[in-house]
Amino acid sequence: MPPNRWFSTMALALLVAVAAGAGAHAQGGPANFTVTDVNVDVSAADAVQARELGIQEARRKAAAMLVERLVPAADRARIPTPDDARLQSMVRAVEFVRERPSAGHYTATLNVVFAPGPVKAWLGEAGVRVTETVTRPALVIPLWKGPAGVEPLDDRNAWREAWRTLDTAGSAVPVTVIRGDQLDQNAVSAEQAYVGDVSALARLTDRYRAPVIVVAIVEGDKEAGPLTVGGLRYDALTGARSDIPKETVPGATQLPDAARKIHARLDEQWRGMAAVRRDSQDSLDVTVPIRALGDWVQIRQRLAGVPAVRSVVVRTLEADRADLRLEFFGTPEDLQRVLALAGLTLDRDVDKWRLQVR
Repeated sequence: MPPNRWFSTMALALLVAVAAGAGAHAQGGPANFTVTDVNVDVSAADAVQARELGIQEARRKAAAMLVERLVPAADRARIPTPDDARLQSMVRAVEFVRERPSAGHYTATLNVVFAPGPVKAWLGEAGVRVTETVTRPALVIPLWKGPAGVEPLDDRNAWREAWRTLDTAGSAVPVTVIRGDQLDQNAVSAEQAYVGDVSALARLTDRYRAPVIVVAIVEGDKEAGPLTVGGLRYDALTGARSDIPKETVPGATQLPDAARKIHARLDEQWRGMAAVRRDSQDSLDVTVPIRALGDWVQIRQRLAGVPAVRSVVVRTLEADRADLRLEFFGTPEDLQRVLALAGLTLDRDVDKWRLQVR
């Protein structure tokens, strides 16, 4: 097969994968209106009343969590608090994950499913546009490196406990802490995780269904002295590996706050890329310069990681360039911003748009 034809065939296959990945993101909207793991703990005169109060409390808490998910921070103060009747009309279903009822007391974990239409109407009355954020689960590997070296994956210490008790259910990056069992230890060693061995870390993505792995590292003596907190973030979708900035904390009692700060930065970074305004859509014809087959690999990986991209259509394909149509949510300016966060440059040259890896 001639080289140019082989290259075009390979590139076309990669572009098909781009379109499939982008389309998968676009289908994720309704999940934004389901709030999971809402914890309630209420008391009343009897068990029946306590359960009813618990469900009402779950609706209220879920509505507040939904606002944090859908509305930019600057707009949240404008939204009126709905009364219980309106709140009930916005809720499609309540799912009972765990219940612990007793006489006059009700403790439970619930999922609350909202109906998108009534929620958007409620927010629209306040003049707020809905910004849906596609969640991206992360697996956290808490590691402690002491004077004797890196502790095992299943080591039970204050750093693991800080991550295990961290509430991330309403965030854009809900986290799961690695179990550290034998299957995990067969996939990756504590030392491999510490140095950021991406081939070893990638073996965990199938087991945990988490496209992002965060290796959160504490260095120092468990018993005394200051501790250094840092680590790395590995994105299995794009293959990108980035460092988490180091900071010093006085001791183990400050580790829960350190875990919250690390997670808050991850959440903020992902929200910058994952925010999707579905009230407007557009399309652009773009040209992609091709210098090597690796360019296509990076384009595929990074476009697939941008939720605002609905689909990618191949218009023409040559050995040195491709002409694509991008269908996306938002405006061209919104698209330029989120593509820049994904390591792609979209710029305009006279009357043509050009897309390339930064």
